[in-house]
Amino acid sequence: MTEKQIRFEILNRVSELYEGPNFEQNSSSSEVREQIGGIKSMVSHLGVEGRGERASILLVDDQQANLVALESILKDLGHDLVRARSGQEALRLLFDRDFAVILLDVRMPDMDGFETAEVIRKRLKSRDTPIIFITAADATSDHIVKGYSVGAVDFISKPLVPEVLTAKVGTFLELYKRTEKLRESEERFRLMVESVKDYAIFMLGTDGHIVSWNLGAERISGYRQNEIIGKHFSVFYPHEDIQGGKPQRGLKIAVAEGRFEEEGWRIRKDGSRFWANVVITTVRDEQGNLRGFAKVTRDISQLKEAAQVLSELPARLLQSQDEERQRIAQELHDTTSPALAGAISRLYTLNDRAQHWDSKASTAVQDCLALAENVARDIRNLSERLHSRALEQAGFVSAVRSHAELFGKQSGVRVELELPEASDRLPQNLEIVLFRILQEVLPYIRLHSSRQLAVIRFSSTRQDHTLEISDHPGKMDVGVPSPPERRKTDLELRLAGPGERIKRLGGSLAISTRDSITVRAIVPVNLHSASSQDVS
Repeated sequence: MTEKQIRFEILNRVSELYEGPNFEQNSSSSEVREQIGGIKSMVSHLGVEGRGERASILLVDDQQANLVALESILKDLGHDLVRARSGQEALRLLFDRDFAVILLDVRMPDMDGFETAEVIRKRLKSRDTPIIFITAADATSDHIVKGYSVGAVDFISKPLVPEVLTAKVGTFLELYKRTEKLRESEERFRLMVESVKDYAIFMLGTDGHIVSWNLGAERISGYRQNEIIGKHFSVFYPHEDIQGGKPQRGLKIAVAEGRFEEEGWRIRKDGSRFWANVVITTVRDEQGNLRGFAKVTRDISQLKEAAQVLSELPARLLQSQDEERQRIAQELHDTTSPALAGAISRLYTLNDRAQHWDSKASTAVQDCLALAENVARDIRNLSERLHSRALEQAGFVSAVRSHAELFGKQSGVRVELELPEASDRLPQNLEIVLFRILQEVLPYIRLHSSRQLAVIRFSSTRQDHTLEISDHPGKMDVGVPSPPERRKTDLELRLAGPGERIKRLGGSLAISTRDSITVRAIVPVNLHSASSQDVS
């Protein structure tokens, strides 16, 4: 049974037991004792939880004997019992401390119980304190009606029945303790929320107007509490979001799903923008009625900047790689090639003279000449592979033709080309990445394809550029992409760098090696903005 159910059961049973001032006449003594015993048992059970937390009970009566009688009955409850001999003294005590319940005699000189209750109810601090009137057994219905009208919650008739008095006071003591715990919990929560500096935590009414504000919200947005309370929360949104109905849409989603979360730009008091993570949660009462919204906002501008730097890292690494390849190719061309050319020239001179030498010397010179020419050819190929001069000077289509022709001669692989007769120059970063794909796929076909055929197609439309390379003629099909957890093939590993760059250019790279080798790269004509971060 929940605490709420327990409290309801207590009040329900008390109301059944004490309905009417003369309940003893309508119930046998055994029934009364049985019901009173049940109530005392429940009150006693609830009191165990809060043992050690003493509440105060105010006893107001002009007769000393009556006060002593009340104390003797209520002392076993274990709470502070405070006496007052008049209404004026009771009011003075209420200025100094809070009470869980007030037992108030109706008939007192100077200021009777009804007058005292009226004053108690007018004070903000004590207007909710339960007041139980103690009245004579001959109290009329008019007295009872008047008592309830001035704020009484119950009546007890003299002579007092100890079990009845204990049960009634115990019920209100338990309600008081529960209320105090809830109030303290709410106060701790309020202090916690107000002290949080890294999150803006505030409440919205059902119409989206701000009803509470914390220190974190002030730090993040720049608004003080007296400047923002009552304003609509759309004040934090950029003008274009307000025009698009974004604030209202967030509330509607929260109402429908119970929660709404997004990241986006928000506006501070000074007009500056920050990137925020926002969570809006509905607040409903026990009946499920919407009471408002709780909104938590976090400034994650630094996280966004860090993510931006990380996202640019692959492009910067690829750019550094291209620059290093170009530098090495340049050094090979500018330093090694002239030296080798000079050595080969001298070897030809020696080879002419070696005809008059013995056969061993002549053969050695010829071998050296052949080795030098092979080294020179390998260096030229390596330099071209690192940084294609044909690509730099003539453009992608011309570079593909010359590279395919040279590859076919050196490898023995038959190369078929389907290229446009004339083509405009592509953006340099796109030409480089497409040529890199070509350089990786052709050697793979030579090593792994039984057909020893390479078909290269390139086309451009108004929407995109498409490069296709395969080891079989006809329509190229890359099939359904393999699941990401599958181990990558050697070709996929080779094309990981170019694939990342294609992705940053807003395109896609599809690879298939199941039945045949097929690679397709598609890049939009209007390159993704990330291309500006790439090689230029």
